[in-house]
Parts: sequence; C-alpha cells; structure tokens
Amino acid sequence: MFSIKDSIKYGWEKFKVNVELSLLTTLLMLAVGSLAGEGRFHFGTFLLGLAIVVFAIIIRIGYTKIFLRIHDGETPKFVEIFQEYRTFWRYLGVSILMPLAVLGGLILLIIPGIIWAVRFSFSFYIVVDTKMGPIVSMKESYAITKGKFWKLLLFWIVIGLVNLLGLIFLGIGLLVSVPITTLASVYVYRELSKARASLITSSPQSA
Repeated sequence: MFSIKDSIKYGWEKFKVNVELSLLTTLLMLAVGSLAGEGRFHFGTFLLGLAIVVFAIIIRIGYTKIFLRIHDGETPKFVEIFQEYRTFWRYLGVSILMPLAVLGGLILLIIPGIIWAVRFSFSFYIVVDTKMGPIVSMKESYAITKGKFWKLLLFWIVIGLVNLLGLIFLGIGLLVSVPITTLASVYVYRELSKARASLITSSPQSA
C-alpha cells in the first residue's frame, strides 16, 4: 500500500533534482492552458480557439510523459513536451468518457460519481504511459485502484489542498505545487501498477 506522506516527499525530492525542467514545462502548460480556457472569449475565430485547445492537450500529454520518465530515472528534454501528439485522440477520448461517467454517477446518487472519479483517476496516466485506448485505460485504472478507494480519496484531497496553497500565493506557487503533486501522483500510479502486476503474477492462473 502506498503512503501519502511518502508520495508528497517523493514529489518534493524529485522536483528539487529536476527543478529547471519542472518549472519550464509547468509554466508552459499553465500558460497554454490559460489561453485555451479563455480562447472562446478572446480569439476572433473559432478555428484559432480550437487550435489553442488542441495544442494545450498535446502539451498536457507531453507534460505527463516527461514526469513519468523522470520517475523512471530517465532524463527527458524540454522539447519532448511537444512530441506526444500521436496520443492525442486516445487522451481526448478519456477526457470525454471519464467526465461523462463521473457526471452520470453524480446524477444517479452522487456517491457513484465520487467513487468513479477516484477509480478512474489514473486513466490519463495509463493512456500516456501505455498508449492503451480510452476504455481499456479506464478499466485498467479501475482495476489498479480496487480496494484503495478511501486512501486514494484522501490522497486526491491532499493533492488538491497542496495546489490550492500554491494558488493562494498569487498563483506563482503553482509552478512548484503542480510539478510536486504531479510527481506524487505518478509515484502512486507506479506503486498501484506494481502491486497489481505482482498480484497477477502470483495468482494461480498465472502458473
């Protein structure tokens, strides 16, 4: 079972080692994301606004990939944030299907929506990491989070509070809090994936 304290500590330690790359990629992601969020109000054409949104998604995918590689002990370069465009449609699929599933759960009885939000929360990491399709990625996220709902719910609350703290500091704090919490999330994702792989390997069916 993963430790919330260890995950945040891990995120901080990895951030310190990769501070320049973390700051530059986070600044770009937040800047482009801000433009994408305001595009429909401030850009003269629909196509330009759409292009900004597409670019923001590609940046987000590249950002996730870079932090997965940092966790794995690799040395990614800043330019790699632009190079994961081939995953765009899969990532977009998860971006559509997951909120719809959560919204459906919230409409039903609220509680199912919260459960599904937590159980599907690693779908984005799985899409970027494995290049699986959106539905398969959501199923995999559901599988690796089995039996860990309450601890994961607390983990995501802590992540939200850390980023809220970053936002309070005039938003500049997000340049630190976002990479730290991203690295912490990648840490938890890897731990859950390892636990599931170990469980499958040790099951009687694998003999």
